[in-house]
Amino acid sequence: MSEVSYNHSPPHIAAHVYRLIRQTLNNPDPYKKVKIEYNQKAKRLYPSLKKKVKSSKDKFRTAVKLAIAGNVIDFGSSQNIQLDKTIKQVLNKKLAIDDVTRLKKEVKKALNILYLGDNAGETFFDRILIEEFPKKEIYYAVRGTPVINDATKEDAYFAGLDKISQIISNGSDAPGTILDECSKEFRSIFKKADLVIAKGQGNYETLNEVKDKNIFFLFMVKCPVIAHDAKCCVGDNVVWKLKL
Repeated sequence: MSEVSYNHSPPHIAAHVYRLIRQTLNNPDPYKKVKIEYNQKAKRLYPSLKKKVKSSKDKFRTAVKLAIAGNVIDFGSSQNIQLDKTIKQVLNKKLAIDDVTRLKKEVKKALNILYLGDNAGETFFDRILIEEFPKKEIYYAVRGTPVINDATKEDAYFAGLDKISQIISNGSDAPGTILDECSKEFRSIFKKADLVIAKGQGNYETLNEVKDKNIFFLFMVKCPVIAHDAKCCVGDNVVWKLKL
């Protein structure tokens, strides 16, 4: 850590740290057990969450809130994951930044959508939201290599996202989307996408300065630095279209 440049974003730094962890442990996926556990938990919850959306007055908004609730499955920020409690809290709480209406309009208008996933298990919550989209060309992007409990292709397929989207890898092992480190194929899809939906703080931290791109950030605020940046509080939930 003494040699790390703090000019880089947290996911830049974390990528180096977790490479060292994997190398030292001689384990390519140290969080695999917990990823399987939360994939199974989310799979069990999926039918009841679908019912919540179906019975709600505003299906799209409910699906968006559930997608954000799934963002609590983050072992990079906490080991105390209270999934059921978080779902109730997020559904009953106002969004600190609420660009849901604008997001819904952009989803209708876009010809192709790139959805940037975050964590394993959270993939089922993303599926619930994507299933509320009209039929589009949709790409669901995951990490290229296991890092923390972030989703890879295996997790996305387990959640059945291949039934409603084209699953792609970003080619990177950073817990975010560092475009310079992503594959050429991913960058091409990112460039052509009419709409990018970026889940999680890591994607916000790496894409919040990208200009001339239609990006909506959906995440749970997990640290004081991001809370200050978003002018809200730790624990708040946001659907945010930055105006760069």
